[in-house]
Amino acid sequence: MASTIQLSRTIQTTQTTLGGYPLTGVLSYTNEPGLSLGDWVRQLILSPPFAWRWNRTTLTFSTVIGTQDYTQSAATFGWMEKIVLSDGTKPFEMQVADNLPSTLTQQRPFRAASQIDDDAGNITFRFFPVPDKVYTATVIYQKAAPLFAATTDTWAPIPDYFSYIYNEGFLAKAFEYIGDPRYGGTMQLFLRMLTSANTGLTDAQKNLYITQQQLQAQRQGPPAIRALERESVPG
Repeated sequence: MASTIQLSRTIQTTQTTLGGYPLTGVLSYTNEPGLSLGDWVRQLILSPPFAWRWNRTTLTFSTVIGTQDYTQSAATFGWMEKIVLSDGTKPFEMQVADNLPSTLTQQRPFRAASQIDDDAGNITFRFFPVPDKVYTATVIYQKAAPLFAATTDTWAPIPDYFSYIYNEGFLAKAFEYIGDPRYGGTMQLFLRMLTSANTGLTDAQKNLYITQQQLQAQRQGPPAIRALERESVPG
């Protein structure tokens, strides 16, 4: 489904809840803090561990015997979700790692990492051990979150039917921005909505994620601490 809702609509809705408190044009900055608040919400929704079918894409390349690293053009690369190797008979899924050491050992690889990002749209994938023959590698990845350049930008690639989620997240960040004690409860609701919508996460993963976010909010001090202390992690 297309994404047609503009950031301006979210800002206007949020300002209504805030009693007209400005979220653009603050200290002569034309669209701030609105753009930055929107960036934070979209980046969180599109960051690990949240994998979405509407944000997923693939790239395919062939390995070379004795070569460990492979640089591929992937301008939209955010994070690697899965990687599958095939030797022409049976595909097998590899373990995804953050970082892998160099090695000279050659055999069928069982781990892979997006080892290097050159900040120019190229990702270097490293296999461990070094491929012992030619394989077809299929990388399944989530695209990186774009930045808002104007309030007329849409929430793409997030579909319109998730507007209830990013609107809640934006409201939570707005409460944090103005120091409103409703921040903690609203952020908790946003995280619950977000984890519930992502069907790929187990209950344990959802609880762990929410707990981590609670700890981060507590480090920020009041009003987040007071509100979050009254919340419990969902069972």
